[in-house]
Amino acid sequence: MTDSPSQPQPDHKKHYTARHVRFPHIRLPHIRFSHKELVDRPLAGHPHPDHPFHWKLYGTEAIATAIMLTIGISVTTILIANNSPIAAVLAPHPIIRSILVGLFFGLSGTIATLSPFGKVSGAHLNPSVTLAFFLTKKIRWLDALGYILAQLVGAFTGTLIASVGLSLLLPFWHPMVSQINYAGTFPSHSYSLAFDAMMEAIATAGMILIIYFTASRPKFQHLTTWVCAFYFAVTNPLISGFSGNSTNFMRTLAPDTLAHNLHGVWIYLVGPFLGSALALQLARLLFSMHGLKEARIVNFGHHGRVPRYTAPDAVGPSPEEVKQQDKKEGN
Repeated sequence: MTDSPSQPQPDHKKHYTARHVRFPHIRLPHIRFSHKELVDRPLAGHPHPDHPFHWKLYGTEAIATAIMLTIGISVTTILIANNSPIAAVLAPHPIIRSILVGLFFGLSGTIATLSPFGKVSGAHLNPSVTLAFFLTKKIRWLDALGYILAQLVGAFTGTLIASVGLSLLLPFWHPMVSQINYAGTFPSHSYSLAFDAMMEAIATAGMILIIYFTASRPKFQHLTTWVCAFYFAVTNPLISGFSGNSTNFMRTLAPDTLAHNLHGVWIYLVGPFLGSALALQLARLLFSMHGLKEARIVNFGHHGRVPRYTAPDAVGPSPEEVKQQDKKEGN
């Protein structure tokens, strides 16, 4: 709805009252979207010569990824480093420790997702997730590339903060985090790299299936990021002994680079990407994905547009409503 629906206005002066995603009965009349914002190219739309990139989305995706790596590496260090008193308590219980590592690293992604930055970008946080949305045509290749590069920057930034940054503040921290190789994931020496890549593919396929299922159903969308966190608690004891249960190339690349150990790092690119493609085929066979409207795992309802920093939960009308309003004002 416009401020003055009965009087046509020039495009640059049109404003629409925002609606709230989760509480449709709550109106936010103080939040307005310009007409330019509402007709901006969505992530699934064709490239526009005037604004081919979505820099705000890439920037917030990088920050959210950095948050995930910072928290994830820090918590993992506390749980398994030799000098940690908590790790000492958990040492006789390796399965419980593995469950907790998976759970808390998964919850670090949840925290990043629910942050204002994650809410704006949609919080892919993982090239495998971005690829999954690309394969379902919810994001164009140009924006998909922007997200993946943002994840690369965010992963290295978060790894440096969790290692170098905290070491400057806490003198005892560096021996602990370096002793666990900055929480990197590495292939097992007991199995072939091809087998470890297959395990990464299986773990990733399960994660993407959960995202597809919950994100494509409005009544389950708010569970997407939480279910993913608990998924890692279940899979970590099963998969970590083979490949470390990464499912995320950037999450592996950054810590492994800092640890100067890139042996077999390719499996964390090939395995998860194959897992994303496999999940898409399985999802098409197992359930409908008609409700998957946009490339987001949190804060749905933006119709593929760019949310505002100041009100990431508020969304405007659908593209169809904008077109109808424009037709009315043009008559």
